[in-house]
Amino acid sequence: MKSFYDKEDYTIEDIQSLIDNQVEESIYLDFKSAGSLEKSDKKRMELSKDVAAFANSDGGIIVYGIKEVNHVASEFSFIDGNEFTKEWIETIINSYVQRHISDIKIYPIRIDGDIKKSIYVVKIPYSYDAPHLSKDNRYYKRYNFMSVPMEEYEIRQSYNRKDNTELVIDDLLIQIGSSSIVSSSYLKTLHMAFIFQVSNISNSIENMYKVEVHINRKILASGNHPNFMRNEEETAIFSFPNTSPLFQDEVTSIATVPLSFNGSNHHLLWEPVNVHLYYTNGRKGKTFYINEMMDLKGKPLKDWQWQ
Repeated sequence: MKSFYDKEDYTIEDIQSLIDNQVEESIYLDFKSAGSLEKSDKKRMELSKDVAAFANSDGGIIVYGIKEVNHVASEFSFIDGNEFTKEWIETIINSYVQRHISDIKIYPIRIDGDIKKSIYVVKIPYSYDAPHLSKDNRYYKRYNFMSVPMEEYEIRQSYNRKDNTELVIDDLLIQIGSSSIVSSSYLKTLHMAFIFQVSNISNSIENMYKVEVHINRKILASGNHPNFMRNEEETAIFSFPNTSPLFQDEVTSIATVPLSFNGSNHHLLWEPVNVHLYYTNGRKGKTFYINEMMDLKGKPLKDWQWQ
């Protein structure tokens, strides 16, 4: 199930769940009651400030049509969609925020098709064109539950966003090799390979990056491992440097580790595999658990028994 932030569309059930689960506002989420949308210059200014703050930070969502109490979603506070349309919100954002913020999405939700009972979900992306200036000639960022003015050094740093790269460790691919199946419930041996992927989610080309894999050495397949670095007790550490640049929105398979399981080491399927990604602008980590990730012959690996 996708998280609230990752959805590509929203329903009244999604909004109701925020209230039922007493979801709290955060650096990524803000609730606004109907009174937040007014045609006064003050309220328009407030709207532009909040949107710019999310774009200048790490992106996020504003839900117009929810009342909050102590920063917790409390109840619906419906907006009259005849008076405040999706296009009206777009116009305020485009005219009150400089520079233009790309890829803002506004999702209107109506209760039983009643336009007078509207809710607007405004999804603001992390912006590579930051910093964005509000109508009051200030730069804002998200801080806890609020939009607050940015410090001078933060403004300067955000001008470099477009040139900064951001990489992420993508989903792990598992390539099943040969196996020795004794019966419909029992395994004797299983050979596989882990293929680790990296994605470039930024607008810049990354030239220097590598993946470091930490894995129990007792499950490594026999043979030569040219990317092996060292052992640390029971852990084998591999280093896989990039062989070519990683372009915008590109996904690459950078590392492959062959594994072998049998009756004596199958319990290590429950051990974590730790992956570290190093690149020009940062470092990230991710943990994978083999037993939770794969099926064999249509049955979860954790349900097999071993001989």
